[in-house]
Amino acid sequence: MSIRDLSTRHGPGSGASASDPELGSRAGESGDREPEASASSAAAEPGRRGDRADRGSTLALRIGAAVASGLLGFLLIAQLQGTEDLGDRLASEREEDLAAILSDLSAEADRLQTEITELRLTLIEFESSAERDELALRSLRRRLDDLRILAGVVATEGEGLTLTVSDPGRRVGPELLVDTVQELRAAGAEAIAVNGVRLVSSSWFAARNGRLVVDGQPLDAPYRIAVVGPAQTMAKALDIPGGVTDNLALQPEVEAVVEVLAQLEVPPRPEPVPFFFGEPLHPETANAEPG
Repeated sequence: MSIRDLSTRHGPGSGASASDPELGSRAGESGDREPEASASSAAAEPGRRGDRADRGSTLALRIGAAVASGLLGFLLIAQLQGTEDLGDRLASEREEDLAAILSDLSAEADRLQTEITELRLTLIEFESSAERDELALRSLRRRLDDLRILAGVVATEGEGLTLTVSDPGRRVGPELLVDTVQELRAAGAEAIAVNGVRLVSSSWFAARNGRLVVDGQPLDAPYRIAVVGPAQTMAKALDIPGGVTDNLALQPEVEAVVEVLAQLEVPPRPEPVPFFFGEPLHPETANAEPG
């Protein structure tokens, strides 16, 4: 064999030569397959991680729901068992223990009943105190009204009478009017006015320049005396023999007429009477021992 033949068999064109189309194709396929597999593996990795995260979240939610359901069921069962246990405990107690429990409950009931009774008594006491206060207030108001009437600072109405004295010759002196007023007060008069002038405890009569004067106010005849009080009693007192009407009738041209009324009004004074020397004595001052 010649050298040329050897080169033909073992040279670039023989065996596994790169110029062999089949071998080149296989080599190319092998080289292309490896990068493709690496790229597909890298692309699939993030998807698998997301799937694992979703499956983890779903599993956690399922576990939480199961735990919550179990806890709720446990609480319901515990409550039912507690109620049943109370009945079972009472059923299993001895008679002595049941008697002790009953005694404790009875004592508690007695204590509560006592407390209720005390509260009711306190309420009654408060109500009684309120009633007493109301009665005291009414009494004070009535007393105040009486004092206002006596002071002449309020108008007064009620049954009474009028005494009208005609005196055209001005024969009636102040002493006859004083006697008339005193007689009416002794018979129970509560309010008196002469010609519209309200009389009080300090009122006075006088004669000035031939005219009668009451509390500084001049009086003109006829003199009309309006009185609130027991009408029949006062009328009888005026008509006593030798009394007011008889003394007035003894005066020339003087005539006295008494009229009993079921209702009349006596006016108040324009202003209260001032007191200059007297001062009210308070109870604490009156009871104090002299030092």
